[in-house]
Amino acid sequence: MTTEPRLIALTAVALLLGAAAFAPAASEPVAGAPNGSEAAAPVRPRNTCFFNRQVSNFTASDEKTLYLKAGREVYRLDMFGRCMDMDTALDVGLDSRPTSSICGPQDVTVVVNSGNLGPQRCAVKALTRLTPAEVAALPKGDRP
Repeated sequence: MTTEPRLIALTAVALLLGAAAFAPAASEPVAGAPNGSEAAAPVRPRNTCFFNRQVSNFTASDEKTLYLKAGREVYRLDMFGRCMDMDTALDVGLDSRPTSSICGPQDVTVVVNSGNLGPQRCAVKALTRLTPAEVAALPKGDRP
């Protein structure tokens, strides 16, 4: 009976070594990665909350995309559908009930005064804080 525990222990060690043989080594370079380093997906900054009162400028590249400057950060708001006249509006409103903090798309509704149609409420599908490189890559007319 003394061989059974030893056999179980040896089997467990063999299984661990076999599994380790199939696991990629941490130092293996990824094909196509510069300088043999591992390629990692770009780390996107987490959305940080901002307040309505921090918004100092906006631009809309079309009727589905709104860019806001809040403090020193720039955010892109993607609408669920077309938000009529958003790209030609002189001003937009942000309805963020029950508080004035905006942390995600569920926290804000864009309000656009659409000429003959009156105020139009547009649901936000995505809210993304842009990196400085993403802001620099925007066409000049789209930067808030």
